[in-house]
Amino acid sequence: LQKYNAPPSQLFSAEDILLKKNQVTRKSYADSFIYHPTGVIVEFPEAAAVLKGSVAHFFPVNSENYIDPKENIQYSLGGQHGG
Repeated sequence: LQKYNAPPSQLFSAEDILLKKNQVTRKSYADSFIYHPTGVIVEFPEAAAVLKGSVAHFFPVNSENYIDPKENIQYSLGGQHGG
C-alpha cells in the first residue's frame, strides 16, 4: 500500500462562498477544502486546528462498489469504525 500525502487545503473563493459551495449542512460551512483521489487512505486528515477554520474533505464514490464512508473513518466517531 503506497503512502498518500494529502495536499494542503485551499480556501474557498469569494465566488464559491457566494454560490454556497462551502455549505456542509443547513447551518454549517467549511472554510477550506481538499479533493482526494479514489482509493486513498488519509491517515491524518488536516483539521480545523491547522487553519483556525473547518476543512471539507471530498472523496470520489464508486457507485459500482459502494462502501459506507463511515467504514473508512478511524477517529472521532467512537464505536468500531474502520481499521
